[in-house]
Amino acid sequence: MKARGVFYFGKFVVMGIAFLALFTYVVMLLWNWLVPELFSGPVLDYWQTLGILILSKILFTGLGHHSKDGPPWKDRSWRHDNLKSHWRKKFEEKMNGKPAAEGSQEDPLKTEND
Repeated sequence: MKARGVFYFGKFVVMGIAFLALFTYVVMLLWNWLVPELFSGPVLDYWQTLGILILSKILFTGLGHHSKDGPPWKDRSWRHDNLKSHWRKKFEEKMNGKPAAEGSQEDPLKTEND
């Protein structure tokens, strides 16, 4: 059973490497077709293209595993929950025939600590 699992895992590794090789080749073709003519840029070979792809991955997404425990100002899930409950209350009031009180235009994003 373990040999079957290794074969199954190995198949995905080979497919991933093949996809990366094909993606690099397509990027190289597009670069060599557009950049030299439009911007007078250099013609790249396969390994230079792979290097640019790796460099752009590092620059734009960083290295390593990103945890969800980031700074609190980047967490906007509370905002979604407040908006959802606000609109749900309005919907239920309307469906139950209760008119919304005029002048009670409360801000759904306002928290008790503000």
